[in-house]
Amino acid sequence: MLIIGLTGGIGTGKSTVSKILRDAGFPIVDADVVAREVVEPGTHTLENIKLTFGPDVIKNGMLDRHKLGDIVFSNKAELTRLNAIMQPVINSAMTDKIAFWRSQKVPVLIIDVPLLFERGYENNDYIDKVVVVTTNSQTQIDRLKARDNLDDTKAKNRINSQMPLADKIARADYVLDNNGDYAFLEKQIKNLMTELKEIAPRYGTK
Repeated sequence: MLIIGLTGGIGTGKSTVSKILRDAGFPIVDADVVAREVVEPGTHTLENIKLTFGPDVIKNGMLDRHKLGDIVFSNKAELTRLNAIMQPVINSAMTDKIAFWRSQKVPVLIIDVPLLFERGYENNDYIDKVVVVTTNSQTQIDRLKARDNLDDTKAKNRINSQMPLADKIARADYVLDNNGDYAFLEKQIKNLMTELKEIAPRYGTK
């Protein structure tokens, strides 16, 4: 099974790429979905976050992501504390999902991980190739402000909490440029899908 790590910067359009790949029939393990699953009401992870950051980050029994984001994206020490809670649980859940798809003998699996490089996923044995989705910094800011109703400072704090896009591009096997229109992005993705299908048989014995 060929395992592709899909990443990018916040607001680059990675979710759009992931949806196109999913619609084309590629199975996806989405780290953001996993991150939501592990903090569902009643989980030990949610209780640990509550004990660490206080009851204000819980609203109606659920994690208030905006409240927690305001705390951790403006303070690196707090972000480190959150990552120490979340990452072991997320890693374990993702490993289980990858094992499931391997048992299904699918030729290509997409691992959608926003912080792939920041968390060292590219060093894991199961990631074979990395795809980075990129765009310019102003587009990132504009998309993030519109999507999450943030001001400039909060949008930039979230972007600056991640590795610079230039560094991710330098470490990528494939780069998708999302500075153009949808058709421009879709054409690149179609070319990528063709190549992945071509090289997948080489990984059939892994």
